[in-house]
Amino acid sequence: MSVNLAGAQTHATITISSDGGVKGTDKIQRDGDIYTFTGDIYGSITVQKSGITIDGTGYAFQGADFSRGIDLVGYGTFPTRCWDVVVKNLRICNSGSWGIYTTSNNNSFIDNTFDSSGIHILGSRSGEGNLIKRNLFNNSYITIDYNSGGKDVVTENNFVNSGIYVTISRPPHVDGNYWSNYTTKYPNAKERGNTGIWNTPYDYDMSDSSHGTYPCIDDTPLVHPVSLEISDAPPVENETEPFPTTLGIATILAVAAISIGLLVYFKKHNYAPSF
Repeated sequence: MSVNLAGAQTHATITISSDGGVKGTDKIQRDGDIYTFTGDIYGSITVQKSGITIDGTGYAFQGADFSRGIDLVGYGTFPTRCWDVVVKNLRICNSGSWGIYTTSNNNSFIDNTFDSSGIHILGSRSGEGNLIKRNLFNNSYITIDYNSGGKDVVTENNFVNSGIYVTISRPPHVDGNYWSNYTTKYPNAKERGNTGIWNTPYDYDMSDSSHGTYPCIDDTPLVHPVSLEISDAPPVENETEPFPTTLGIATILAVAAISIGLLVYFKKHNYAPSF
């Protein structure tokens, strides 16, 4: 399910300033260092304050084409680069733009959905990295460039027709993710016992050797999708079929099939499903 807010409202230019104030919207409520969405937002957010949490609470955020959605880097000759920022529970649908634009500054992006959007990591602070965990990437990419640290961690995410692009950088640590095209790429792979992990590493190589970049390898790719905590998260497909863009019969059937499969899996392993 994709979200298009562009026709619903005017593009909002929002700033979370260094003093903690919020300008440009009444749909972000501040409580100390916690900034909570109270509705869907179409616009851009420039963050100038470190050490904060942005909680989308399941709402949608969409930016304009070819723009930065949530900008943790800043503009100008001396850009503001934020660190220790958490972005969670947000549905980011920045068609043609970067949903999150950031340096590798110990930020965390958890339980978000990225629909035709993504994360762009540009450069790093020495010895630090970002955590990208338990997100759904649908037709979306994590792009890392000019980052020599290799400290970013990408784990427990669902990649649906999505991937990681590394250029002029060392690759992040990629481990324990679900890849929708895995069985197409590795038709002879088998599960390692009852671990929920495939026995063949997933090699997602979109690197450009002419730029001295490196492939990304997931040594423990997951057999089953990761359960996300975000509310109203779109369903995860098990193969490379196009992700549904409207709610219809195909979507209902896909949700039913995945739900049945997960229930059987949980029952087999004596797990209590959390949905």
